[in-house]
Amino acid sequence: MDSHIHLQDFKQRCATDIIAGARKAGVKKLVCAAITEKDWPAIAALVHTYPDTIIPAFGLHPWHTSEAEHGWENLLEKYLQDYPTALVGETGLDFYHNPDREAQQRIFAEQLRLANKYKRPALIHAVKAQQEMEMFWGYMPKKFVIHSYNGKSEFLKKIIKQGGYVGFNFSILKNPARQEVLQSVPADRILLETDGPYQGPVHGQEVYPENLPELAAEIAVLRGENTEDLVQKIYENSLFLTEGQY
Repeated sequence: MDSHIHLQDFKQRCATDIIAGARKAGVKKLVCAAITEKDWPAIAALVHTYPDTIIPAFGLHPWHTSEAEHGWENLLEKYLQDYPTALVGETGLDFYHNPDREAQQRIFAEQLRLANKYKRPALIHAVKAQQEMEMFWGYMPKKFVIHSYNGKSEFLKKIIKQGGYVGFNFSILKNPARQEVLQSVPADRILLETDGPYQGPVHGQEVYPENLPELAAEIAVLRGENTEDLVQKIYENSLFLTEGQY
């Protein structure tokens, strides 16, 4: 499973071809995450077209809090009601790209409230926000993912302690401390993602779910594990995260 992809944002290949390539590579499910409110109907349409493949995630990315329209939270709640398998996200905090702390914290808090109300997992983006995240650990839904992890092992320990999952994409391979970071995650808390079309192995080129076996093999080497065993465990983790409410 690709636990975090923005299928609505690809330019070089269409969704049909991307999904066909994913299936050929053994990637059966894609968690398609929203960034802005405008993504929500596009993702809903993908769910209707590919119901056996797409798992939706509706939310507002912290880069785009200024774009939140009046009543956005009511519309988000309606999407969660209409799509019982939907996750909440992509949401979170990012004080590197967006300095508006008040708006980010308010919008993040509301999305966590809805995740808890509807018992949905949350896909969380956290950049330059470790201190501020301390305010929110107690409000996390039972299942949550800190996606695209590429930080230090200290913050990683906090995520694990709080019961979170950790999503890795190709960006982790550029981290000088990648082996330490990857070995610090228990086998039952690790997920793989592309964050496609972004954060691929080659700068400026789109990354696809069919590239995940390559990522899995490299992570297995760094963790000192058998690739097939790691892939099976990650798949089990992704199913536990996404199947049903909790």
